[in-house]
Amino acid sequence: MSTTSLVNLLPAAARLAPETPEDVAFAFAEARRMNRKLVVFSTGHGIPPIGDTTDRILLDMSAFDGVEVDPVTRVARIGGAARWSELIAAANEHGLTAPFGSAASVGVTGYMMGGGIGFMSRHLGLGCSAIRAAELVVPDGRILRVDAHSDPDLFWALRGGGGGFGVITSLEVELTPVPRMAGGVLGWGFEDAERVLRAWSDWTAQVPDDVTSAVRLMHPPEGPSLAVVVVTAPRDAEELNALLAPLTDLQPVLNTVRDTDPEAFVSEYTDPEIDPEAPPHAFEHVLLDRLPGDACQLVAEFARPAGGCGAMMVEIRHLGGALSRPATGGGATQLIDGEYCFFVVGFTEAAEGMAHAVDVLSDYGRGRTYFNFMPRRTGRRTAYRQEAIHRLADLYEALDPEGLLDHPHPIFRTATVADEAAEGPALATLPG
Repeated sequence: MSTTSLVNLLPAAARLAPETPEDVAFAFAEARRMNRKLVVFSTGHGIPPIGDTTDRILLDMSAFDGVEVDPVTRVARIGGAARWSELIAAANEHGLTAPFGSAASVGVTGYMMGGGIGFMSRHLGLGCSAIRAAELVVPDGRILRVDAHSDPDLFWALRGGGGGFGVITSLEVELTPVPRMAGGVLGWGFEDAERVLRAWSDWTAQVPDDVTSAVRLMHPPEGPSLAVVVVTAPRDAEELNALLAPLTDLQPVLNTVRDTDPEAFVSEYTDPEIDPEAPPHAFEHVLLDRLPGDACQLVAEFARPAGGCGAMMVEIRHLGGALSRPATGGGATQLIDGEYCFFVVGFTEAAEGMAHAVDVLSDYGRGRTYFNFMPRRTGRRTAYRQEAIHRLADLYEALDPEGLLDHPHPIFRTATVADEAAEGPALATLPG
C-alpha cells in the first residue's frame, strides 16, 4: 500500500492509497487508532463538497480502477474508482452499456450510490438499478460480498441509499444491449430561451418513454449565451429527428442529432469540468411535477445573463419514463419522484440568487430532491421517505457506530437545528 507519512502530516490531513481490500481495512484501523475520521475519494470529481479535511485521513481509492466485461453474462466487474468513461468504452466494444451519467469523469460507484440519472435514463432507468453485487469493506475491517441473497438490507441500501456504509472496492454491474442510438443537441440564441422552453415543455408531455432530453440555458466563458436541448434515444437518427419536429420547427441554428453510440455521445457531450484552480462554484436544485408556461417564463428570466439569478447554467432535465417506475428488486432509491429536475450552477457570489430561483420554482413541485444533486450536509429528508431514512440510519449506526467515515451527507433521522443551518449551496464540480 502506498502510504504518506501520517506523522509528518499532522495536524493536516493524512493520506493513504490502498491497493487491496485488506489495505482499506488497515486504513479503518489507522483511523480508529489516531481518533480521526476517514474521507473517501476516488476520481477527484467530488472533492470540493467534502470541505475542510484537516485532521482527517484521506483514502485515495484511485488504484481501484479496473474494468472487466463479460459479454456473455452481460455483467461488468469494476473497481470502486472506475469512471464512466472507462466502463462505457469497455462495454461499448460489445454493443452493451449501463445506465450512464452525463459526465465522463464521474466515478460509477458514487453515481450509483446516489441513484444515478443521465443521458439515457428515461430508457435505461436509474444507475443503481444495475448493481448486482458489491465488495464492501465495513468500518470494523470485514470484507463483505453483498448481493440480494447474502445481505438483502445492505444490498437495498447500496442501491441508491447515498453511501456511507463502508468503502466499496468493486461492483458487479448489469449491462444492457444498445443495438442503435441517436442523439445530439439543438441550439438557439439565448433570445429564444422562453420560446424553446415552452415548446420543449409541451413536447415532453407526449414524447415516448425512451427519449431522454434536457434544456440548458448556458453562458459559456467564451462565446454567446445559448439555449440548448440535449437529446438521446435508442432509435436511429431518422426516427429521432421525426420525433423532434416540434422543436426543429423553431429553426435551431445548430442541429447535431445523428446516429451514435454511448461512448461517442458521452465523449462529445460530457458535462463541462470546472477547473479546480478556478474560484469555487455553487449549485442548487429541486424536482418539479409540472412546467407550465408561467414556469417557463420564470426559468428564462432567472437564466438571463444580466438581471437573472447569476447562474452560469440553468438546466431542466426531463425525468419520468423508466425513472418513474420502481426498479426491479427495489432499493433505497427505486424511482425519481418528479417529472423534471431544475438545476442551477454558478460562482459562489450568485448563491443567494440561485437559491431564490430554486425556492420560486419549487412551487411547481413538492420540495423533493434527488440525492446526487443535493447541497452537502443537508440531511436526506427531501430525497427519501421517512421510513427509508430510519432504515438507512439503522444500518449506518450498526455498521459505523464510532462514526469513522466522514460522509458529505450524514444521515439525520429528523430535521435538527444543525441540519437546517447546514442547508445552502454546495461547493462543487458539476455533479453527474
